[in-house]
Amino acid sequence: MRTFRKKLKGHMTRTLVAVSLALGLALGLQPSSLQAGVVISNIPNTVTGGSTVSDVIWKAMLFTTGSTPTQLDKVVVGLNPPTGATLPDTSQVKVSLFSVLSGAPSAELLTTGLVSVNLQATGGLYTFLDDSPFSLAANTAYALVLASDASQIKWGRNRDVTPTTSEGFQYDTFIGSDNSGGTWSAVSALDNAVEIYVVETNLVPEPSTLLLLSMGTFGGLGLCVFRGRSRVV
Repeated sequence: MRTFRKKLKGHMTRTLVAVSLALGLALGLQPSSLQAGVVISNIPNTVTGGSTVSDVIWKAMLFTTGSTPTQLDKVVVGLNPPTGATLPDTSQVKVSLFSVLSGAPSAELLTTGLVSVNLQATGGLYTFLDDSPFSLAANTAYALVLASDASQIKWGRNRDVTPTTSEGFQYDTFIGSDNSGGTWSAVSALDNAVEIYVVETNLVPEPSTLLLLSMGTFGGLGLCVFRGRSRVV
């Protein structure tokens, strides 16, 4: 009888371990269902001109994140051709994310570098940084900075409309620099067209965490079942 019990115990243990691993992997490898959401919006791009940006004239929108850590997903910017351009026009634009110190952009954290944008008309919306995820700290100020090359481009506007916010994000201000970010100053009535999309990072555990949790849960359940059966036998 003891030999039978030992064999049964060994068989049940191996079975439970196999089941735990299979269920753990099945749960742990489930894809995340998180979707990107807009946290700051000042869309549409409603003017034919806008705020000029160039290699020396930079513009920035400052914002503060909410209490939940997030990951920058993408940025949508309203752009218009430079004054006097014939459409379609190909211009250069650089979209960057900066840290903020004393109310102004400080260190560059993420950038597209200068990229070509084909402008077919005024009022266009263009997506940037969608292939460069970046973790945003909670309750932290950041600056979204636009620049161009010497030929200039226009950051289109949603005239006199303050950006809306959600998920605890806060719109702070728009500011400008005339010396490539050396110094910054307030810009009146500069309500540029922009949307920032983020993904919340703490809503669903990472796959590795799910794997450990599921293995521990099913392993514990199996141990309880085994002990119960041992007492019955």
